[in-house]
Amino acid sequence: MTTTTQVLLLILVLLLVAALAYVMGRRSSDPRATSGRAPDTQSPAAPTSPAPPADRPLDATPTVRPRSATPQARPATATPLAVASWGYQLQKPKLQQLADSPFDLIVIDYAKDGGDDSAFTPTELARLKRKPDGSRRLVIAYLSIGEAESYRGYWQTAWKKQKPAWLLKENPEWEENYAVCFWDPGWQAIMCGNPQARLDRILAAGFDGVYLDKCDVFDDMRSHGMKEANARPDLEADMIAFVTRISGYAKQQNPAFLVIMQNTETLLDRPELRRVLDGVAREELVYGVEGPERKNSRDEFNFSRERLDLMKREGKLVLVVEYLNNAAKIEDAINTVSDLGYVLYVSDKNRELDKLHTPPLIA
Repeated sequence: MTTTTQVLLLILVLLLVAALAYVMGRRSSDPRATSGRAPDTQSPAAPTSPAPPADRPLDATPTVRPRSATPQARPATATPLAVASWGYQLQKPKLQQLADSPFDLIVIDYAKDGGDDSAFTPTELARLKRKPDGSRRLVIAYLSIGEAESYRGYWQTAWKKQKPAWLLKENPEWEENYAVCFWDPGWQAIMCGNPQARLDRILAAGFDGVYLDKCDVFDDMRSHGMKEANARPDLEADMIAFVTRISGYAKQQNPAFLVIMQNTETLLDRPELRRVLDGVAREELVYGVEGPERKNSRDEFNFSRERLDLMKREGKLVLVVEYLNNAAKIEDAINTVSDLGYVLYVSDKNRELDKLHTPPLIA
């Protein structure tokens, strides 16, 4: 090998060493090269996590709120659809007429003639729950919890001779209706808590809710001087406890089941009662307290309105039924109730509730 060739080889080796040193120097200055993995040019850089608060240790485990596996349920007190009209018929119901009515909500008796043998069937109720236009209708069952009625399936003929301890005097205004010690376990067992009880039958039939009547029976008991009432320190609290039990029991079986109380607005001052009700109904808000079709006093009207408004402000349903035949008074009731934002139904002044009056009155 000539001297010239050796010199050229030495120069080539030196150039290769210099090139290698240059490449190694560039890699060591690139922070991405320390991971041992080529940089991913397709993925955006991950966001930088914020520093933990100064009062939390660096190794503290952050609080994680678990997500619900299912959507949050509707509150039990919310009605499942808007109610702009309602009907109320307790006697002589006709299935076809009820089904053909345009009402958003109807209140009917559990049975066609009061007895268990004529109870509405689940098939009949399914028919009533569908309005002529195909939309949903609420079907609510009437239930008197403050009086016993001799035409009901639970009534025993022997009671007229040998009364159970909870059965009291007959209502002088309504034949065959008897005040009861509604706080008594014997009476309450007839109302709910076993398959033969009234509320349990209503639930099993498929009603959308219950319409509680005679919750104000304690006023009748006091006015007639019944010793059983005088022995109770707080009859109002007794009734609230009973309604609360009914509501809680029903909603355990069906959370969407509605509980509506008729009258007894004196108890609406108590929030513990309002909490367990989905709605309230008031008979004769505008007319009738002092006599058929006689306009109520301003004080009477305002007393009721102020308490009904407590329910309205809480998003609860407020129903009104007026018993009127006079056209001018019907128009006045429509205007008055509409201004209040309640839902009105007008029935005959005889209060028999044996006819269904349509078309509905939109409040």
